[in-house]
Amino acid sequence: MKTATAKELRNRAASILESVSRGNEVIITRRGESIAVLKPLKKNGKQFYQVGFGMWEKRKDMKDVLKWVRERREERFQG
Repeated sequence: MKTATAKELRNRAASILESVSRGNEVIITRRGESIAVLKPLKKNGKQFYQVGFGMWEKRKDMKDVLKWVRERREERFQG
């Protein structure tokens, strides 16, 4: 797996994203600590696989992300 610093991401975003689009995963580091992973999205018909959901990825109520988002939007637009 490739790595890039936050500074490299800022300065060479196009080439790093090109590498990701070719199927490579890139770990982004800041001050020597891994902070993020850039990885390609894989298509499954019309839907994309979920790559991760950050700090909420282990929440049981968010297993189906699309359902969770729809429910939050319904709450907002009821009236």
